[in-house]
Amino acid sequence: MKDKLNNRARIKIQNERLNHHTTLTAVVMALNGDNPLLRDSEDRRALIRYVEAWNSSGRNPWKMVLSPTDAKRFSLSNLERVWAWTLAPIGRPQNPEAQRIFRELERDIERRGMRVRPDEAGGAYWALFPIGENRDQAAMFVGMLLTNPLRGKLSDGPCQRKRCGKWFIKRRPLQKQCNRRCLAIVRSMEAVKKERQDAHTENLKNARRALRSWKRKSGLDWKTYVAGATGLTKKFITRAVTNKELTAPELRSQQMRGRKQQ
Repeated sequence: MKDKLNNRARIKIQNERLNHHTTLTAVVMALNGDNPLLRDSEDRRALIRYVEAWNSSGRNPWKMVLSPTDAKRFSLSNLERVWAWTLAPIGRPQNPEAQRIFRELERDIERRGMRVRPDEAGGAYWALFPIGENRDQAAMFVGMLLTNPLRGKLSDGPCQRKRCGKWFIKRRPLQKQCNRRCLAIVRSMEAVKKERQDAHTENLKNARRALRSWKRKSGLDWKTYVAGATGLTKKFITRAVTNKELTAPELRSQQMRGRKQQ
């Protein structure tokens, strides 16, 4: 008997977690513009503004910095007005089309390892639905996010891969990319960037070394001499001087004369 009760409790927890995950997935879809009701709309932009402010505040609604319009729009009193309690029926539906949909839902849930045992006697239960007087879609999704026990799993921002930029549900606390493919691409780009930075630093070292050995009596201007000694292009050398990564001999002489006068 005890094992049977424990099994029922486990199934109930699994069902609740599945429901919370489904709700959080709906919020992610709305953020990414995959919900047709919010796609390319002001509601979606307002939702993104709210979530970004929520993340910036350490996910503390009381420390969020919002514009006066958004602060009023997403106040708790306005969020409450989105939802209303209503009675929903229990038992198998009588309509043939509804029965078909119900059987598909049953099979989907059972594939997840949970048994479905509907109440044949029928009845009703209280359920919370977004049918209140406030029909603001953005406020509805904000309410779904704030009341979801899994809200901490929402990503801290869009995927770091710029060409993706999708919001996602985190599998790890410090996850910054939505999937392994984006993670591999970001890491590859970071490795290439570091390799280029290291090569750039080495080129500057070689240019400075060649510049120290250049003499005016050589008959070559210093850029031509440095380019010939290092294999670097004059364009690279000019850009390095412009970016103040390399000091031209003329500027170096002026700096030395200024120091002597001081």
